[in-house]
Amino acid sequence: MTTALALAGCSTNSDSGSGSTSGSKNLTVAGWADDAVMKAVIAQFEKDNPGVKVKLTGYPWPAILTQINTQLVSGTAADVNVVFPGNGNPITAQTLAKGKYLADLSSESWASNFNEATKNVMSADGKVLMVANNSTIIPATYNTQALKAIGKTAPTTWSQVLDLCSAAKAKGKVAYAMAGLAGGTFNYLPYALTATLVYGPNPDFSAQQAAGKATFSDSEWTTALTKYQQMLKAGCFTKDSLGTSLDVAQKQVATGDALGIVTVSNQIVDIQKDAPSGTTFETAALPATDDPSQTVLPVGLGAGYGVNAKGNVALGKKFLDFYMSKKGMGVAVKAGSIFPSTTVEGFKPAPALAGVSDQVRSDKTAAFPDQTWPNANLTQVYQDELQKLLGGQASVKDVLAAMDAAYKG
Repeated sequence: MTTALALAGCSTNSDSGSGSTSGSKNLTVAGWADDAVMKAVIAQFEKDNPGVKVKLTGYPWPAILTQINTQLVSGTAADVNVVFPGNGNPITAQTLAKGKYLADLSSESWASNFNEATKNVMSADGKVLMVANNSTIIPATYNTQALKAIGKTAPTTWSQVLDLCSAAKAKGKVAYAMAGLAGGTFNYLPYALTATLVYGPNPDFSAQQAAGKATFSDSEWTTALTKYQQMLKAGCFTKDSLGTSLDVAQKQVATGDALGIVTVSNQIVDIQKDAPSGTTFETAALPATDDPSQTVLPVGLGAGYGVNAKGNVALGKKFLDFYMSKKGMGVAVKAGSIFPSTTVEGFKPAPALAGVSDQVRSDKTAAFPDQTWPNANLTQVYQDELQKLLGGQASVKDVLAAMDAAYKG
């Protein structure tokens, strides 16, 4: 909350596009820690542009939110920075637009590759301010050998989800690893449930909410969080999930102590790194009803990059042009298990994503809810209240009432 307010109130920058270091062949990039994809893209960019030097500084989640936000506010940010689409956290396109920290990218050639709905979350005030080369998916990811060991397959109905929880518990395992500490996975499972229960059946829900004609409390969000609570009570999640960090939860899936996990698809690579040789993983949409045809998959434009309006704008734009070029996308796809945000000829999804790859390109998808939330504080309230629900300190009604209050600002 404090950070978001600081952004709204401390702007003196101009989005002139000139950049204070224009003409320099040195470029700084603030990205993700241990990001093999970005390292590969940078290496190729430097090779194709002799004399250009790119310095990459990586930040872990969730520290990256405050690090980049603070640097942009204080005028010490890199030339190119991680930016999230939409609204909902301190470094989204629409939050940063309030301080005019990002250069206008509307005229870049890649902008025409995105449909209007996607452009809306890349933009603010009619200007495209960020771009991402990847789509992020929230599937249920399963350890195939762990599933087979208890004689189960990935659930396709809600009843099968609960049955999987019981079967795992009987074998001394948990069905779904859950990291309840800050920066964990606890916030993703409700997104998976609401895709089927809220945003899939009613694609206009966000617009109705913005118009004051819908609320969290009076919607199927109530059913979604009730099912979340039902899974908690059924022992579906990691014991002491509120004390479990992201890396611990990922290792539980990697080693088969947990059968699966519901989290963003870009974490699959991290899970695979911790797995014994020969372990394979598979994905499926998490069902929320007993009719498989109703299951909707959450798919959103992933985190991407924007250009610091006070940095080396010209070289920053040139770098993002390469990042989104056919060659740059090819480098990225080869370096990591990303699902490209635009069509890449000959692209084949990583084997672990084969279970959802067809659905990603279908109409059975819904965007992440927080990408259209009106302020970053709502995301924080959502996460805080969800942790209280996990800890038995709040009811579903309490959580949704707090979210409705935060929505109004």
